[in-house]
Amino acid sequence: MMTNRWVTIGLAVIMWLLASFGSPAPGNAAVILEAPREVARGDAFLARAVADVPLEKMAFNWRGKTYLTKTISTPRGYVAEMLLPAPLDEQSASLKLGAGAPGGNGSNGLADVSADIRLFDRDRPVQKLTVDKKYVDPPAAEKERILRDREKVRAALSQTLPEKLWTLPLQRPVPGSVSSLFGMKRVFNGQPRSVHRGLDLRGATGTPIKACADGVVVLVDNLYFSGNTVYLNHGDGVFSAYLHMSEPKVVPGQKVARGDIIGLVGATGRVTGPHLHLSMLVQGQSVDPQPLLEPLPPAKKSQSAREGRHHGQKK
Repeated sequence: MMTNRWVTIGLAVIMWLLASFGSPAPGNAAVILEAPREVARGDAFLARAVADVPLEKMAFNWRGKTYLTKTISTPRGYVAEMLLPAPLDEQSASLKLGAGAPGGNGSNGLADVSADIRLFDRDRPVQKLTVDKKYVDPPAAEKERILRDREKVRAALSQTLPEKLWTLPLQRPVPGSVSSLFGMKRVFNGQPRSVHRGLDLRGATGTPIKACADGVVVLVDNLYFSGNTVYLNHGDGVFSAYLHMSEPKVVPGQKVARGDIIGLVGATGRVTGPHLHLSMLVQGQSVDPQPLLEPLPPAKKSQSAREGRHHGQKK
């Protein structure tokens, strides 16, 4: 789950400056930045900035990039939220998060603020699977198709939306518990491969798959490794992908609402049985979907804990 340990900075700093160095120039206003103190590599986290003066957009600075998002007016002030990734392969022990008015350096009379976020590693066990040989060493005739598939996904992920459509927590797309965790090191037919960059959820063939948030369909296709696949754009750099469907139920360009059925669970592509592989991509990075989802009901949690010892059906 998302951590409840929040850092609230900015206002206190400004008050200290007022006491130590006198009043700032007329019109200078405060920005409060809220973010977790620490984040696991592979997770995404919610950053929130609050300005006490009207501001249409706010800027977040993270890992050398700037992300702009619209604010909403609330009793607290003008609030902007952004999901940001801590990639699995990020080597830094900590990273600085900044927020303020677009352009930075105190533009629009707003004092920019920042926070250091510590990164830590989760235990990532090894998962050994046996699949059809063609999915470990694809025949030469399929390699061109695999390259085309990658280009299709890149094109889908390059699409933008003018506004944020997601809210946390995200809806669980199927009611089944977890069968394979994000970040597990994969060994297919005795050959090490890249880590598992999604979350496998149990589901019988034909189980309805629901959109985890409002969005726009940006890709529907049968891909070599992923089988029947749907990608949704949720705005502000957040995408979800639903793999191995038996049948998609949407078309590219279609607008969907949270909870709409977008397809059915299946066993297409590189699988060992029917299930849903759910991927979340945030600002171009694959992140663990599980902390972003609604919690399982208590009965499901108990079942998931028992199954987690052997991970049951795997992809």
